[in-house]
Amino acid sequence: MKIGVIGLGNIAQKAYLPTYVKLQDQADFYFATRNPKVQQELKAKYHLNMNSTIEELFAAEIDACFIHSATTSHYQLAKTCLEKGIHVFMDKPASEKLAEVTELQKLAEEKQLLLMIGFNRRFAPMVQELKKIPEKRMILLQKNRVAAKEKTAFVIYDLFLHLIDTAVYLLDAPIQKIDSRIREKDGYLETAMLRLETAAETALLTMDLRSGANTETYQITSPEGTYLLNDLVHLQKFSAEQTTNTFGDWETTLYKRGFEQMVINFIDAVKTGEQQQLQQRDVFLSHKLCQAMLQEHERHIL
Repeated sequence: MKIGVIGLGNIAQKAYLPTYVKLQDQADFYFATRNPKVQQELKAKYHLNMNSTIEELFAAEIDACFIHSATTSHYQLAKTCLEKGIHVFMDKPASEKLAEVTELQKLAEEKQLLLMIGFNRRFAPMVQELKKIPEKRMILLQKNRVAAKEKTAFVIYDLFLHLIDTAVYLLDAPIQKIDSRIREKDGYLETAMLRLETAAETALLTMDLRSGANTETYQITSPEGTYLLNDLVHLQKFSAEQTTNTFGDWETTLYKRGFEQMVINFIDAVKTGEQQQLQQRDVFLSHKLCQAMLQEHERHIL
C-alpha cells in the first residue's frame, strides 16, 4: 500500500510523523512539502521519501492520503484526491464552509472512498472511558489559553471545535436545545460559551483566551459518580470511594491523546474497508455548531 502525506508543519511533525515513521514496515509513505529546509531535515533524520508537490504523490499512485496543510487548502486537496480515487484523512476542520464539508462527504460516498476528519479526542483512551459512563447528567468541558490573541472565527473552528466535537461524541441522545455566547474585542475572541441540551443531559462548553494558564478540563456527573479528566491524561472518579485512572509509564503522549490510534485505524480501514473504527458519527454536526455560534454572534452584534 502506498500512502501520501501532504503538509509537514510543526503540528504534523509532532503529532503524526512519529507514527508514520513507526509504520513504514506496513506501507510505503510518500511525503510532500514545499519547504526545502523541512525536506532536507526530515530526509536526513528519518530517510523519508520526500516530494514537493501533490502531483508527485499522484505519480507514485498512492492509495490514500493524509492532509495536514492549512485549513484553507483542505477542500481542494481532498476533492482532488477523492476524484482520483484516493482515500482521504484530513485534519479538522474539514473546512470553515459547511457546503464544502457536505460536498466532500457526498463525493466520498459516491466514490465509495474513506473520508476521515481527524478529531483525536474521540480516540483518546480517557475520553473513551468518559463515553462509557451511563446516565450522564452534566458534561462540563473547558479549554483555556494563557494569553492568546486570535480572530474569533479562527478560534471557533480551530480550538473551540475540539470542545464541540468532544461534546457531540460524549452526548448519548439527540441535541434539542442550543445556546451560545461569544465575547470579543476588536474582532479578537475573549471568551466563548456553548450550551447543548438533550432530553436528560446538559453540556456546557467554555473557553477563555486570557486565563493565565493553558488547560483542558472535562467533568461529567452521573448517578454513579463525578468524573474529572485533566489534559486528556489524568482521570479521577469521585464517589463513595475515590478512584484514579492513569496511564502506564511507557505509554506515549501520542497514544494518550489519540493521534496514534487515528493513523492506525485509518490505515487499517483502507486495507479492510471497515469504516466504523473511524469514529465519524456526527462530525458534520460539529462543524455545523461552529457555524451556528458564529451566526448567532453576528446577529447579536448587529
